[in-house]
Amino acid sequence: MKLFSIFNRQLPSQSAGPEPPWKRREAALVWGAPMVLFPALAFIPVTVSLILQPGFPHARLLGGLLLPLLVTAMACGISRLAFCLHHEFDVLSFFAGGTVVVLIVVSMCAGVVLASTIAS
Repeated sequence: MKLFSIFNRQLPSQSAGPEPPWKRREAALVWGAPMVLFPALAFIPVTVSLILQPGFPHARLLGGLLLPLLVTAMACGISRLAFCLHHEFDVLSFFAGGTVVVLIVVSMCAGVVLASTIAS
């Protein structure tokens, strides 16, 4: 009988307990930060090169399809970062807050660039 008990051992990844909360918050930060920052950085090039000054015949259509995708990705990323900020202050909250500050700076710069592009 001892031989069969070897095969019934659980691996560490198959543990019976639920995942700790800090792991869920860490996963939310790891996925949420790029989901927020990459679309924020891509918003101005997509808007200017595809919608305001199209370079090829169907550029406006492509821009019209990409902008809702960028906005959806940003909304999902912000909700993941908000999940990181709901708990007490720790390193994960610090990094999530730093990501939000970078998002605010990128959004403000994007607004200034977009306003200057539209005005000229």
